[in-house]
Amino acid sequence: MTREMLLGLSGIPYFLDFIRRRLNGRDGIKADCPFQAAEQKSAAAPIAAIQVRKLLCRKPPFVLSEHCCKNAGDIVRYMDEEGYFLAIRALGNHHTVEIDQPRFEEIQNASVNLDHVLDLENLWAAVILNYFDLEKGLLEAAARHMIMTDYDWQSLHDLQLSFAVRLANLLSSCRAYLDQTVQHLGKLEPNCDDAKAFKDARSHEYDTRLGYRFMEAMRNYSQHHGLPLHGTSYGTKRQAPDALEYFVATNIDMDQLRGDSKFKQTVLQEITHQKLSAEPLIREYIAGLSSVHMGLRKRLEDRVANWIELIRGAIAQHVDSSPEGKKTPGLCAMQLGKGHEWLQTVHLGEDLLQRVEILQRRHGSLEMMPSSFVSSAPRPQK
Repeated sequence: MTREMLLGLSGIPYFLDFIRRRLNGRDGIKADCPFQAAEQKSAAAPIAAIQVRKLLCRKPPFVLSEHCCKNAGDIVRYMDEEGYFLAIRALGNHHTVEIDQPRFEEIQNASVNLDHVLDLENLWAAVILNYFDLEKGLLEAAARHMIMTDYDWQSLHDLQLSFAVRLANLLSSCRAYLDQTVQHLGKLEPNCDDAKAFKDARSHEYDTRLGYRFMEAMRNYSQHHGLPLHGTSYGTKRQAPDALEYFVATNIDMDQLRGDSKFKQTVLQEITHQKLSAEPLIREYIAGLSSVHMGLRKRLEDRVANWIELIRGAIAQHVDSSPEGKKTPGLCAMQLGKGHEWLQTVHLGEDLLQRVEILQRRHGSLEMMPSSFVSSAPRPQK
């Protein structure tokens, strides 16, 4: 790292105090603040960046570009103010808009709430990606079964292990979604009992879907006691005289689970089969979780729209009043205190807003999963 480094925000107070001392001691100029000193010097004699660099070379080194600082007044005119502003968090003479405290707190609250909403959508996206990985693995194995001959013992067990790992990952991400969503909902302001509504929706799906109950029990079992799958097999089925279906099936050995007291016994009592196909249970579980998440989105819909509108309104307020009339990276709502102290800063950008909107649009309802399937069967010519 060279001695010349970009001036960071942590160096601002030091820099301003240093300039104040230097200006008060040069050219007979005496002033209470560097802005007054800079005005006395006149615009014809700016403190160029190279001069500032020389002044600071024996201290923790900071470098200013020419456009960031033409004189000390450009910096402290803005930095010496107190209050609430929409401004670019960077050194230089940037356009600022003063706002009042209630407006700042509205923006701050909207930003914090949207951070939690984005976390909720990311948690749900993790569930979707793990589920997609499992379904994709089943389809890929079926296609391999149709095209290649690879039926030895080792290959079958490798296949079974890969599906068990995928299912374990899916169940873990589902548990993380259920647990962490409650935490994020509890932090939304104002509190509208969203966490309680979410728990009630979960309980409803648990009570009405066997697949939901079974996979919840399997998640707990697989985390502490054993793999969630016990077998994998290839199969073929004639669908028509000239149509043969190739598939891969996974199964759960119920006798093995009945012999293990660690598995939830009340769930086992609902099932009489010796073996269960895992895919229908998984799909019913995902459908139940999707119903819960879609209900949560619906509950938060109006509030999320208001929070997004509030942030975009603040961005537009700064852009519309700016001479450049364009969005600028680094825009923040901020509270400045005495001594050039950054008390609070709220980043304002489209990236957070667009990410929430993209994830909600991309991951729609999966409530039809139990009755949906993908097929590569050839379709008749029209």
